[in-house]
Amino acid sequence: MANAQLNIQFVENRLGKENLVYNNYKYRVKTKRGDRCYWRCVKSDCTATINTLNRIPVTIRDLHNHPSDPVQLNVDQVLKRMKERCLVESTPVPTIYEDELVKLRNRDWDNDSERLVQSMPTFTTCKTSLYTQRSKTMHQLPNSRQEINLEDK
Repeated sequence: MANAQLNIQFVENRLGKENLVYNNYKYRVKTKRGDRCYWRCVKSDCTATINTLNRIPVTIRDLHNHPSDPVQLNVDQVLKRMKERCLVESTPVPTIYEDELVKLRNRDWDNDSERLVQSMPTFTTCKTSLYTQRSKTMHQLPNSRQEINLEDK
């Protein structure tokens, strides 16, 4: 593997932790020891692993017992983009969801685009996580008059 260019990406998962993507397969952290990190395929019954040292792959055992799912990786990227927009924009959450779906439909339409749109979760399915992101930047409204503090102004 000397001088080999490996296409490895580090992406954030839905819990805010880091996943590794290699050959359209996603890996999660199994254990960490100092600068070493041991990664395992996210499918629980798959034994494929990658070991990294300072985020550089040292050992790759890429024997999966399932096919890769590049469409799901793209769905994850779109959902991440939606969550980022919910954090920084004041646009209503349903509008952000619809905007991102429209962007997918306006691309060059082919079989991959169609599968991506079909694989996208419905708004009802992902609205909780989107609103959770939105609530991180929105201030909580007071529940009673005693909670209102006007002295800071």
